[in-house]
Amino acid sequence: MVKVFLAMVAMFVWLSCFQPVQASGNDFLELEQQVLKSPELHIELANRWINTSNSADTEFFLSALSARAFFFAGHIERSKKEFSRFSSTLKTQQFSWGAGYWYLYRSFFAIEQGHLDDAKRLVKQSKRAFTHVKDSAMLVRVQAMEAVISIWREEYSEALKSVQAAHAYIMRNDIGDVSKLAVLDSLTAYYSTLKYHRKAIEFANQANVLAVQTQNVLDGLPIKYNLCMALLRSKLVEKARSCYSDMLVSAKRLTLPRYHFWANAGLGKVSLLLKEYDEAVDYFLQAKELEYKAIVNPAHLIVLHNNLAKALSSMSRYAQAQIHLKESLSILDNYQSPLNNRYMRRTLKLKAHVLDLQQDYIGSIAVLNRYIRLLEENELATKEVLEQEAQSFFEAEQHKFKLALTNEKLKAQAANLAELEKEEQLSRAYIFIAFLSCISIGLFAYLQRKASLVNRNFAYRDPLTELFNRRYFQEHIDKLSHQKQSFSLAMLDLDYFKRINDVSGHDIGDEILVRFGQHLRSHFRDDADVVCRYGGEEFVVVCQFMDVSQLTQRLEMLQAVLRENLSHDSEAVTFSAGVVNSSDYSKDTLIKAVDELMYRSKKLGRDKISS
Repeated sequence: MVKVFLAMVAMFVWLSCFQPVQASGNDFLELEQQVLKSPELHIELANRWINTSNSADTEFFLSALSARAFFFAGHIERSKKEFSRFSSTLKTQQFSWGAGYWYLYRSFFAIEQGHLDDAKRLVKQSKRAFTHVKDSAMLVRVQAMEAVISIWREEYSEALKSVQAAHAYIMRNDIGDVSKLAVLDSLTAYYSTLKYHRKAIEFANQANVLAVQTQNVLDGLPIKYNLCMALLRSKLVEKARSCYSDMLVSAKRLTLPRYHFWANAGLGKVSLLLKEYDEAVDYFLQAKELEYKAIVNPAHLIVLHNNLAKALSSMSRYAQAQIHLKESLSILDNYQSPLNNRYMRRTLKLKAHVLDLQQDYIGSIAVLNRYIRLLEENELATKEVLEQEAQSFFEAEQHKFKLALTNEKLKAQAANLAELEKEEQLSRAYIFIAFLSCISIGLFAYLQRKASLVNRNFAYRDPLTELFNRRYFQEHIDKLSHQKQSFSLAMLDLDYFKRINDVSGHDIGDEILVRFGQHLRSHFRDDADVVCRYGGEEFVVVCQFMDVSQLTQRLEMLQAVLRENLSHDSEAVTFSAGVVNSSDYSKDTLIKAVDELMYRSKKLGRDKISS
């Protein structure tokens, strides 16, 4: 309390120095720094500071800052009310600094409400305002927010463009800590969502250290939450437990219902992973007490109810589990978001599992039918996976059959036959010989067929990269064309690869090809995509159930990963690519078309994708 009193006195002295003049962006950010350190003092600070200026710009800024503090403390309705005060007035002042600040953090509130279209519209308004006043530092925050919104909308290519631009700016320029934190936080969210957990934890730790150093309480706890989540997704369970426990201590000390929810929900997930179901239910129920009060985001509420259902069903409390699944489905009925299908599939799959445990097989089948309808496009891919598994099984068994036909075995059989040539056993010996002959012929025929399959597999694999080869690619697209299956095709060519071979030798070139092949394969689905080495440094990718735009986005993500993870002589290894859809060309002109697009990318300066 003494520290708080001294802080208030210091702020009073600082604020009394102001004269009632028009405030600037720097003035606003100085007050923001104080509120970020002590959010509980924001009302008193704002009331004193507003006396220095009676401009609409100041009122917009203070309204948004107050709403942020209310939201941080878990007072959702008060935050909503504060944001509503100037929603109509802003139309006439939309290009001021204060309006840009209001639009920026109102877009964050829209994310939490699950209104992603509104969030995208609001952040565009913020970008216009800060562009008008030429505030580059605030535009970096806008880019970070754009990235977060794109991640929620599953527009990962757009998210990558925003985070890369924002990160490049903070690396080249001296910029405020709050904007740095916003960028690091968006980088954490991007890499965590795409399951690059090591990178996510790296950026989350950087952000956490910076928040602690600058005593930024308001941004610090959300950053702590993202760090905990990244640790949990990486299966670093004990570190995640410790992280969430620290958050719970802070939430209790500062009386923050919103972070009571996150800490308890996180500890519940940890207990669920460790199969400590009683503890998981206790944590989830404590979090549930704050739903629709401190937490309104539909996605977070669906996850909470689904996790509760998992824990309860593991304890055979099926009726209670069904109540929470019903609540999830009710929320989903009103959740208009690109994420709706993903959460619907997870909820339906969980519901079918609980019904199956209850031995309600008819109900389980009905739910699974609904679930399957959402996955019909993957039916063919699933069949191919099963065929590959069966083929692998038979190849593994081949060695056992070969052992049965070794020379030693045949010699032993010959010795046994010689002993049976006695007159009284002659007829039985002939029968036995006939039987062995049939078995041997059958085994040899079977092994011959299996050997053919092995040779066929070798014939379809590139020995260096272990990817499929050109022959397999040609037969695969012939098969798809015969079945009248639509697909997208990409052809990739490594840039300046001949120079790598000439300067560093073919061993280094081969290593680059192998590592590139590994990165390429990791960015595509095992069940519906075919990745091949076409020849030399050329590769092709065939994707069913993916249009040209989606395939292009996947290749752009690969380009971003390569820039950070694959280099030669301190220069990133890049590729040029062309992308087409089979429905736009005949089978005879398809390869020529994609090859021409790939060479267009080369002519445009390389490291490009043409479609």
